[in-house]
Amino acid sequence: MSGRSNARKQPKVKEKVIIDENNPMLRAFQAYAKELDAKHDRYERIVKLSRDITIEAKRIIFLLHSIDSRKGNKDKVLEEAQQRLEKVIKVNFKAVAQELQNLDPYQYRGAYAPGLQEFIEAYSFMEYMRYADDNQTSMSDWQQLQGKMQYTEAETNDEISAEMKEHKLSFHVEPSEYILGISDLSGELMRRCINSLGSGETDTCLLICKVLQHLYKGYIGLSIPRCRELSRKIHTMRQSVLKAEDVCYNVKVRGGEAAKWGLESEKPNVDIDEGFF
Repeated sequence: MSGRSNARKQPKVKEKVIIDENNPMLRAFQAYAKELDAKHDRYERIVKLSRDITIEAKRIIFLLHSIDSRKGNKDKVLEEAQQRLEKVIKVNFKAVAQELQNLDPYQYRGAYAPGLQEFIEAYSFMEYMRYADDNQTSMSDWQQLQGKMQYTEAETNDEISAEMKEHKLSFHVEPSEYILGISDLSGELMRRCINSLGSGETDTCLLICKVLQHLYKGYIGLSIPRCRELSRKIHTMRQSVLKAEDVCYNVKVRGGEAAKWGLESEKPNVDIDEGFF
């Protein structure tokens, strides 16, 4: 009995597994692992670049809201905003274009889309503030923005030759991302409308309300396949239109005293079905 118990207690000796480093299957999976690691690292770098773009775009939007006719600072603010937006194009988006060089940009769309939409919002808001007083409400389309995001880099042909050669690359501006970015402009226009009411610029309130109505009318007729964000953005845009209309209602009814009364305390009726939802 004792012999049997001792035999049971003895641990089993595991056979040493010999891995063939030259096995083609093993080499293939090692190559896949390196490729996935490189893709994940690149994705994280693009996320960080997109976050920097988002932060700078928000700061530029905040700067544009500081335009006040009573201070006469419009030209100064617009010039600074223009320079900062151009810097974002030349530095931040160029860095993203370098990361996506010779790659499918749609694989990394989730990484750079938030920054791109925020930039488009800031850029279109800058254009509106520049041309609104001249009754020019047109803005750059996605192709014009695409044209601004073309870059050239100098590189040598080989390690021995010192001859420099220009290499072209670009950042891809997807039309659907442009549409989503422009839809966010409605929120900034609504805030500008409310701020204009507080400063007594009632004509600006009426003008912005018309622009928002025109913008919303165009968006409810859009149909973009595989774009789940669109319906949510249009719903948000509708709230902005209702708030701007409420401001204009105050202007029409109360006239010069509208700024003292501000917006109505009651929320607008958001349950009205306009046939879109």
